[in-house]
Amino acid sequence: MPLQKEYDIVIVGAGVLGSALAYELSLTFSGSIAVIEKENGAGLHTSTRNTGVIHRPFYLEPEKKKLFAESSQISYRMWKALALKHDLPWKENGTLEIATRESDLKSIDSYAKWAISNGMNEEEFKILGSSELKEHEPLVKGYGAILSITDACVDFGAFTSKVMELAKSNGVEFISESNVTDVRETSDGALIKVRNGGNEISLKAKFVINSSGGDSLPIAHRMHLAKEYAVLHFRGDYWVVGDSYPGKIRNNIYTVPRHKKFPFLDPHFILRFAGRRELGPNAALVATPYDYSDRPDSGSLVLKLLEKPTLPKIKLLTNSEFISLVRSEWKSSRSKDEMARQVRQFIPGLDTSYITGKGLSGVRNSLIDSRGFVPEAVLEHSDHSVHILNYNSPGATGAPAFAMHVIRLLKESGKISLKETDTLRTSIWKAEVEALL
Repeated sequence: MPLQKEYDIVIVGAGVLGSALAYELSLTFSGSIAVIEKENGAGLHTSTRNTGVIHRPFYLEPEKKKLFAESSQISYRMWKALALKHDLPWKENGTLEIATRESDLKSIDSYAKWAISNGMNEEEFKILGSSELKEHEPLVKGYGAILSITDACVDFGAFTSKVMELAKSNGVEFISESNVTDVRETSDGALIKVRNGGNEISLKAKFVINSSGGDSLPIAHRMHLAKEYAVLHFRGDYWVVGDSYPGKIRNNIYTVPRHKKFPFLDPHFILRFAGRRELGPNAALVATPYDYSDRPDSGSLVLKLLEKPTLPKIKLLTNSEFISLVRSEWKSSRSKDEMARQVRQFIPGLDTSYITGKGLSGVRNSLIDSRGFVPEAVLEHSDHSVHILNYNSPGATGAPAFAMHVIRLLKESGKISLKETDTLRTSIWKAEVEALL
């Protein structure tokens, strides 16, 4: 297979994080940069298929979710600046997180403390008792809630496309419709095999940044890294609330999670930036990062569960609580009656007749090891690569700052060399970063 081209840095994956990495590197790195993407555009999977909410970090425990919390806090103003500069959707309609059980009030109290610890101002959130909650959102019930006033509804797909467009204008090469089939480290870099249509090409990179979402762990495994980890894919389905529903709800509605050790989300009520109202997601176990069908391929799922390493999966599959939740999540994926039943726990008047059909579906890729689900993002390094694993919610919210964090680590470790003087180009986020850091 002939060598087609050489680059200084190759980024695998043009999701929201890969695009942010490409843009940030294009500002300070003077060498050649390429992004390899399996689709014909940027951000067509998880980066688009999500709640579309810019999350403030009130619900992220500072010790356990420090990196996600910091990235979300810093990125909030960065995304807002991008939206205002390029006329992208940005609607600050806030988020209510509700205590559906009296015991959840302890979590609400913790959220208020975490909000301050994570850098939010007291004016940006409010604690509501049960009567205040009823006054604020008459159709919603609960023992209390925290209102995060400045959460915003956006179009992360449009954000990702714009950031990649800016990266390309700075000289980044975008190699689309190209699926990475193999990566092998060499003494002076890495060889990357790519399939583009019926053609196979080989690229060489001095350094590889693997930011390919659900494909990140398989690529790391090919380079003999992160062997202790496995990945499970959970599809989240949304159901559309039709125009016949007469209720006026002005905030996104979340609830305090019931199952904190598993990535099973209690359903939300989401106000999309374009006005559509949706319920969800669930977390249906599927075989691949791209399984958006509501008809599970049981054969492929069995093969996925048998992939090495098997120990982390065996521990989960022998956990009765996990198995019960898997069954329940599949039920709410296929039955709008079940989804409506769950939602009525906090919006009593929303029955099945108001649900008109399926909305968006997206896949969350959750890293597991012998202890269970891994709570934070993981960075695996080799001499000529870094692999970003388990970069999950609120990943889209925190992508710009997290990209800066990764680049800073690579610079400090000597893996890549950036200009020590002023940047080659001015960042669209320069003022926001200087104000927050």
